[in-house]
Amino acid sequence: MSGGAPLRMKRPSTPPPTPDAPPAFDLAAEFPGILRLLARTGCEPAAAERLPGDVGRRCYIRIVLPDGASLLGVAYPPEEADSRRRWVAARAALEGRVRVPRILADDGEGHQLVEDLGTSDLASRLAARPETRAAGLAGAVRAAASIAALPDPGINPPFDFALFRRELELAREAVFDLLLRSPLSEGERAVHDRWADALCREILAHPQALAHRDFHGNNLFPFDGEVAAIDFQDMRFGPDTYDVASLLWERTTLDWMTPELARGAVVEFAAWRRLEAGDLSRRLDRVLLQRAWKVCGTFARAIAQGRGPVYRQYLPGELALVRRLLSDAPEDAAFGGLFEARLRPLLS
Repeated sequence: MSGGAPLRMKRPSTPPPTPDAPPAFDLAAEFPGILRLLARTGCEPAAAERLPGDVGRRCYIRIVLPDGASLLGVAYPPEEADSRRRWVAARAALEGRVRVPRILADDGEGHQLVEDLGTSDLASRLAARPETRAAGLAGAVRAAASIAALPDPGINPPFDFALFRRELELAREAVFDLLLRSPLSEGERAVHDRWADALCREILAHPQALAHRDFHGNNLFPFDGEVAAIDFQDMRFGPDTYDVASLLWERTTLDWMTPELARGAVVEFAAWRRLEAGDLSRRLDRVLLQRAWKVCGTFARAIAQGRGPVYRQYLPGELALVRRLLSDAPEDAAFGGLFEARLRPLLS
């Protein structure tokens, strides 16, 4: 169990769960380890809400105390032990440079109590309040620059060709084979593969820096005048624009992002990193192209698996982003022709 400063829990700015919230569950029966941690810290839960999960198998429970303050209980199943180890190590590397959740208690057996950063992430804030977008992006960029300035703590292996190339291969399979049910011909496959190979080689030649790895608005929270980060267990070295590419022009921003706002964020990041903004912007476009095609695959796979409504909403915008980012380089131009021939119907 952690020691040190007394617990300071977040007081939610939104009302307690309503009848439309997820159904109640038995905290003692389902998560006895979390209940034991609460008892150790002297906390008596007044209410508990199971939060939607992420791609892993961790379980998150928002625990509301009698005074209205809240904290999060986290339960890691045995197969997620390495994810927990990496989260703790990444948090330690980031603490003091980027606002991250405090660990309030940890039993060393897969259960934690952590600081609750609130119910409204940066994506929700910026979508609902246009007047906050420039300042919110600037805060996020400062956090990204702080991460990029850190040495590699060696928690995960750096990005490499195999990882980037695998992401693009999965995107090809998801879009053409699974969603469209129309696999590429041998010649079309060769066009895609030459483009993917060239793009991965190109972005790996960019200057390298530490990246959060999943730096988008759902993993960022306005908190105490800063932008705090969560879900940083996959942090690793890679192209220096990777986190800014994750922040801009992706699913949480596609509906409202403008070239002016994006340009301001790039200039801000370049200033923090003492880099030339024009060069950084060109590098970012190439990294963003790789990420955008990868994300198209994520959305296409989800739709093909029946998790469709939200992803159908985002896929056209992400595909349009891929088309916009393709250059007149030979490999890009060839893939652009294939894109127009096969994917234009998905843009609307």
